[in-house]
This record gives sequence, C-alpha cells and structure tokens, in this order.
Amino acid sequence: MKGPVRNVMRMPRWTAAALLVSAGFAFGGPPGAHHAPQVVGGRCGVGVVAVPNPDDSSEKAYAAAQNKRVGVEKALKQIRAKYFRATKSAEMRQVGILEIRKYDDPAYFPLLIELFEDEDAAARRAILDHLCDIGTDEADATVAWTAVFDDDKAFRTEAADRIGKRYAKSGGERAVCNRVKSVVAIGLRSKDDDTAAAAAGLASILKLYEAIPMLINAQVVGGGSGSDNGDGALAYILVGRQVAFVSDLQPVVGDNAVAFDPTVGVVTEGVVLRVIDAFVITYRMDVHAALVGLSSDGWGGQSTAALGWDGKKWHEWYAKEFVPHRAQLAAAAPAVIAPK
Repeated sequence: MKGPVRNVMRMPRWTAAALLVSAGFAFGGPPGAHHAPQVVGGRCGVGVVAVPNPDDSSEKAYAAAQNKRVGVEKALKQIRAKYFRATKSAEMRQVGILEIRKYDDPAYFPLLIELFEDEDAAARRAILDHLCDIGTDEADATVAWTAVFDDDKAFRTEAADRIGKRYAKSGGERAVCNRVKSVVAIGLRSKDDDTAAAAAGLASILKLYEAIPMLINAQVVGGGSGSDNGDGALAYILVGRQVAFVSDLQPVVGDNAVAFDPTVGVVTEGVVLRVIDAFVITYRMDVHAALVGLSSDGWGGQSTAALGWDGKKWHEWYAKEFVPHRAQLAAAAPAVIAPK
C-alpha cells in the first residue's frame, strides 16, 4: 500500500458531518456524486484508508486544503475571542456575526458549529441563521446534523425548527436533499435514544415519508445478554430457609479442664432461581409518536395509531396501504415543468 495511511476507526463527529456535506446518501438509495473514503483493511480490526502517493496532484490539493482549513480555524478563533468572549457589547457581537457571515465555503460549515458550541444561545443561533440564509444543500446538511446529533437538546430543537421552516417556505417545490436524508437515516440507526428521537422528529418536520420503514424499525429496540461469569448464569436468586446445626464436636482436654470445639453446618431448604439470560425491550415513545404523526399525515389524515407497536402490522400496512396510496396521489398530481 503506497502513501500514508489515515486511521478512520475513531472519526470525530464533525468530521463525519463534513463527509456528509460532500456526499449525500438517501434511505438505501444511490450515493451522491462524491463518495466517502473507502475502508480497505487494517490490523486488529482497525480500519484504514489508502491514500494516493504524496506526489500525486490530488494529494497535493488535499494538503493545500488542510493548510487553508487550519488558517480559517485560527481566524474564527480570533473572531470568537475578540467579538464574543472579550466583550458583552451588542454592537461588537453584531460586528462578529457579520465577520462570521463571510465564511460561506461548505468545507467550513461544520467548523462553525464546532468552534462556537460553548458560546451562549444567541451566538449559536446566529450561526444557524447564517447557514440557513446560505440555503445550499451543504448548509442544510450541517444544520440537520446539528438538529440530530448536538448534545444540547434546546439547540437541536432550534436547528430542527429552522431547517423545517426553510423547506416549508418553498411550498413543497424544493425537495429535501439526499444529504439531509442521510443525516436522518444515520440518526435513526443510532443506539442512543435521544439521537433516534431527534432524527424521528426531524423526519416528521420535513415529511420524509420514505423514512417510515426506518421509523418502524427504530420505535422498538431490544437486546439480550448472556452470562460472562463462566457458569452459564447471569445471577442466582434464593428463596428459602437456612437452619444451623452442629455437624461435628471435637473435645479439647487439659489439666483439670475439658472443652469442646464444635463444627457448625447449615442446611438450606427452599427454591433457587437461576437467571441464564435477559432480554430488554425499549419502547421509544418519541419515535413512535413521530411515526404515527408522519404516517397519518401521509395517509390522507387517517390515523395509524391503531397499529400500535406491532412492527409486522406496520410493515404490512406500509406495503399494502401506504405505498399504493402515495402512488395514486403522485399519479393524480399535475406534472411539474422544471424551469429552463
């Protein structure tokens, strides 16, 4: 393998966001024009990526882009220190926001969110407003990633509301891009309940009906755990009674004295419960509520709440009822002529 090797086993979350900015993957659909790096192998299960020869023109371009990114990161940190941390003046903060708005290159969108994540709510909202005003697919993907994966629940809600309003303003003329769908799909696959709930909420806001199968699968999660103590059991539960008795008595004799050394035994009677395996099922209420709301809206306002938590019924309904219904609506809709 020629050239340097980059370890991608532990990819920072905003590096992953940057990949989504340049590559959109829909719900099982074809990838976009650009692809994420391909994991080709590694030792001890650690994935690695093969990189072209350093003398190659593409590698030189990559190095130049990295150097430029370092410079931009330094400039943004200076803006943060001068206009946000060193002063509380509203005028100075406004100047800082105007400086931030000069950065409209998609490669720096995730960096804006990351560098200002510790600032107050007003500053972070200004970043979201800047990205929404840009209005490109790359900016939308960054806002969507924030709406699903940010640690601050209130900020996730802010981001989801903004991207929802952006698409609502288009009156349905602007379809949700694959990059945003990718974020929702990744969130719904997450094992974290809060992340899955945020992704489900964003799917509902954006009316991503094609995400319904993933919502069905994400509303109930479960897993089993076996024994790791070597005897095939997770635990033992004893319900019984123990009675002590003298099982042996050893005399001890001395000058003008005698004593006894008893050995005490215990008899146990009752029931022993041996726990060999455990299976935990988690019902994600927020995901289920988003699923019912989205599916009911797409089904012409008919409620789907009666399907409950039964995944099999949901999938049968989706295939036999929902898909034909949406096909009829699409067939009846007037043809839209794309502008030249």
